[in-house]
Amino acid sequence: MISRPQSTYLVICVVAFSQGVLGLADLAISYMQKEDFKMNPSEMTYVQGIISLPWVVKPLWGLCTDFIPLFGYRRKSYLFIFGILGFCAYNALAIYGTHNPTIGVLLLLSIQTCIAFCNVVGEALLVEESKDKKSTKNVSLFFGIRAFGTLVTSYLSGYCLKILTKTQIFQITSIFPLVISLTSLILIENPTPTKSSQQIKDLKNFINIPEIHQPIMFIFLFMLNPSISTAMFYFNTLQLHYTADFMGQLKFLYALATMWSVWFFNKHLKQVEFKKMFLFSALAYSAVNSLNIILVTRANLKYGIRDEVFSLIDTVLVQTVAELNMLPILVLSCKICPPKIEGTMYALLMSTINLGQLIAKQIGGILMYFLGVNDKNFDNLWILITIASVYVLLPLPFLRIIKEKEMLDIKQKYDVPEMFDDYERISLSFVEK
Repeated sequence: MISRPQSTYLVICVVAFSQGVLGLADLAISYMQKEDFKMNPSEMTYVQGIISLPWVVKPLWGLCTDFIPLFGYRRKSYLFIFGILGFCAYNALAIYGTHNPTIGVLLLLSIQTCIAFCNVVGEALLVEESKDKKSTKNVSLFFGIRAFGTLVTSYLSGYCLKILTKTQIFQITSIFPLVISLTSLILIENPTPTKSSQQIKDLKNFINIPEIHQPIMFIFLFMLNPSISTAMFYFNTLQLHYTADFMGQLKFLYALATMWSVWFFNKHLKQVEFKKMFLFSALAYSAVNSLNIILVTRANLKYGIRDEVFSLIDTVLVQTVAELNMLPILVLSCKICPPKIEGTMYALLMSTINLGQLIAKQIGGILMYFLGVNDKNFDNLWILITIASVYVLLPLPFLRIIKEKEMLDIKQKYDVPEMFDDYERISLSFVEK
């Protein structure tokens, strides 16, 4: 007989793995937008912003799963329903969305809504189990398994485009949301009555504490780093003429670097102070990200380095450092989530990251427009990369506002309801000012 913790961790692992495996369709979606919908880089950036909206409003999904039980359950009912809806949405995309941009974008938006909701539930279960100093272990488990799922399908995503149609790829990908739905049935969860408004009040009071909301603002500002991903996709495929197969290899190395970073962080860096870890990883990320300038200016050829070799090395370096920069944020976010509102609070923290990334993509698109970077001209792409690399350094002087010990102390006090009254008064007085 499976125990409750075992069923919970099994569901967490399935959600994480499935989220990674869904990347099987990522290249097919990118090529669909580029080739079938005839989108230029700026248009693709705009569309990616639209379909990313469900990840920005993750607190809404967190509120639902924390405060509005469905059929008496806070977690399993939502996983089952949105897994089924994701299965249907992928099949609808395969049948109706590959030739009509409007229908295609709407279905992609629906798919991301289903994935984001399942992700919120999985992360809520993760936070619930992250007690007694298990935060680092559980975060590493979740994101490591997700990276493994990406690794499994990353190389295949490029190869599949050679032997399968986009419709067939979408139909194969639809299996994984269905797996989430079926796995939710084994989750052992006690029936939960509908929550009162007290938890919403607690969430508001918790966020109003300066030691909590100031770090959230810092993370948001840091994530506004202008995105170069869309521009680099077009540069790689149009200027360097990388095939879908090679793009799949790059994605494979991306996932491999992510897994290695998660292991290395959990093994050697989990005890390092947050500020120190974040500072050095941000400085390193600024440096390795700027290496793309060598590729887009073709300077690598002067040193006898082939484009493919440079791209493979650059992918490993950038993703390794980027993951080591992000993991401390994810672990700290998990640690500070108070009980009873853990799903909503963690979703709020993750949506802060997602909102920053969404705006960063739009900023990247705007900069591409003003710099004249498009599918026929990449002359000024090096300027965009320079701006992105320099921006990483700008928020670092404000790193001092993150006080890890104080944040954890506040969370501990919140665990004891009667001890939270003082913080509620502090929060209210802060708001009144």
